[in-house]
Amino acid sequence: MTEWLDWFSRYAFEGGIGGLFALSVIDSAGVPTGGGPDVVIALLASLNPDPSFAAALAAAAAIGSVIGCLALYWIGLRGGSAGAQRFAPNAVAKARQSLEQHGAWVVFLAVLAPPPIPTKLFVFCAGIAAVSIPRFVVATMLGRALRYGAGAVLAVHYGPQALDILRASTSAALWYLALPLSLGVIGLAVSLWRRRAVHGQDA
Repeated sequence: MTEWLDWFSRYAFEGGIGGLFALSVIDSAGVPTGGGPDVVIALLASLNPDPSFAAALAAAAAIGSVIGCLALYWIGLRGGSAGAQRFAPNAVAKARQSLEQHGAWVVFLAVLAPPPIPTKLFVFCAGIAAVSIPRFVVATMLGRALRYGAGAVLAVHYGPQALDILRASTSAALWYLALPLSLGVIGLAVSLWRRRAVHGQDA
């Protein structure tokens, strides 16, 4: 399996935007690639530090990720508890509860945040919780576009050192993601406040 993933990562790198797109679909559909899209974006953008090319890389990876996430969402929607056996029961229960309370905001934060956030767990549970598909798609697209865009910007600015920075520490990536992460947290807070307000009125 590891040899196959190594080969596919090399294919994605050599295939440029098309290879990155394919890798992003597979990665988000549930096949572990060890952050493959992030690595390929950093490598390609550092070798060709053109802003328009970096933007194209981020867009291709984001669109591919949405397609892969939709596949995993569909498995959760159709498979339900049977498919949840691959995850820890407590983790599934907590993720589902968060999604039922806050909806697509949880998806947005999950696909935006870097590892070790269990993105695939939240995407899968979004299907179990039957999160609205349009909202799921928008949240996934925005989150991935911001994450991959941040990686591309990092690579354009720092060149080949960008990959070493990301591997050495997630702090650099978090600085680039600080604003969208803050917006996501604010969105969750607003969602919680509205929910409590509605319950207060009902009481």
